[in-house]
Amino acid sequence: MSKFFGLLAALCFVGTVMSAIPPAQAQEAARSAALTPGTKVYDQNGEEIGRIVKVEGDRVAVAVNGSGLVVSKGAFLMTGKGPALKAPKAKIFAVLKEAEADAAAVDEALKPGAEVRSADGAAVLGKVKAMAPQGAVLITREGNITMPRAAFFLSDKGLAVKVTKEQFVAGVRAARAQKKGS
Repeated sequence: MSKFFGLLAALCFVGTVMSAIPPAQAQEAARSAALTPGTKVYDQNGEEIGRIVKVEGDRVAVAVNGSGLVVSKGAFLMTGKGPALKAPKAKIFAVLKEAEADAAAVDEALKPGAEVRSADGAAVLGKVKAMAPQGAVLITREGNITMPRAAFFLSDKGLAVKVTKEQFVAGVRAARAQKKGS
């Protein structure tokens, strides 16, 4: 008789676990359905902060106070008003202001002749030769390469790219090989 109750308890447990999965999936589906271009976005307190302008895969672009913000779908929670970011409005605006200041500092440093370092600052990877619509043209030991603007940041040692020396060299070589193969 105890085997029967053990089996019954196990079946009840499995049923409970299985019934918990669909609501989580339904919640995710509802969140994804609500994240469409033009939808208003709120902060965690229900204050409007902007509108969704683009959704691509797991990334959502939101126009906020004249700037843009790209976050994952997981950064949203669903409220009675609609999708909301999991942060207060003041924090969101402060992060955007800091990002704009960082971008302005990089733009100021990203000039012909500027040395470009690896992410850790240990290696000089090249120098900026010129600015192009696609980013900055760098003179390197491997030859000239164009790096997108988003790859740059300011480190304690100056202008840097978001890769190590090894990753940079491997990437340049791969780009060269692909270009030769085309």
